[in-house]
Amino acid sequence: MRVPTLGREFAPLSSPSAQAPSPSGYSTPSAFSRPSWRRRIEVFSPKIGRRLSLGSYDAYRTWLVIEANPAITTFCERPALVEGTGSAVIDFWVQLRGAPAGEFWLIEPRRPRPPQADASGHEPEFMPSRLHGLPTRQILQADLGSWDVPIANWGRILPYLTSHRRFRDALLEQSIVVFLLAAQTLDTVLERFGDHDATAVEAALFTLVAQGRVRSPDLAVAALSGRTRFQRI
Repeated sequence: MRVPTLGREFAPLSSPSAQAPSPSGYSTPSAFSRPSWRRRIEVFSPKIGRRLSLGSYDAYRTWLVIEANPAITTFCERPALVEGTGSAVIDFWVQLRGAPAGEFWLIEPRRPRPPQADASGHEPEFMPSRLHGLPTRQILQADLGSWDVPIANWGRILPYLTSHRRFRDALLEQSIVVFLLAAQTLDTVLERFGDHDATAVEAALFTLVAQGRVRSPDLAVAALSGRTRFQRI
């Protein structure tokens, strides 16, 4: 199933009653195997409150997709091997609201376009529909490429969520929600709450977006700026 446009809720691949390992079974990532040629990207996840080690730029971009989607309640990087010892590692286990068993995400590998590729540039290949009793979802290179703008925006937003996670102002957040009855630009929000530190206002606003209480379709199509509009849901 193709992942929807960044910013919309993901449709769970399994029903809430699906039988699968408990979510706690995928709260600890597999050991990070790092050959001399492999990069290691260290990040902090506001969604799960811990550091992550990611082994590729595509994994980093997929992590930003996960952080940006309020329908995703929790996740784990490198949750399990595809098969046994020596096999590939599953990129992410992701739990979506309404599907507590979760699903596995596998990122389509980068490679030269093969002669038999279709018009979209994707080589038809087999991906198991289930692994370890859970449904799988493939994150296509074409999807990651089409999400360049929102991914870049969330790369700028995440530092606000990380640095202010211990200093959240619930009253400020609620005041912003009330103010956003109609769509307002970021500049307008900052002006309205000018008696607060501007960075704190931005962090509160972005926290509301990450929680799904405020939306901004502009984030999917244009670089974050003072003209970016926000409205409560």
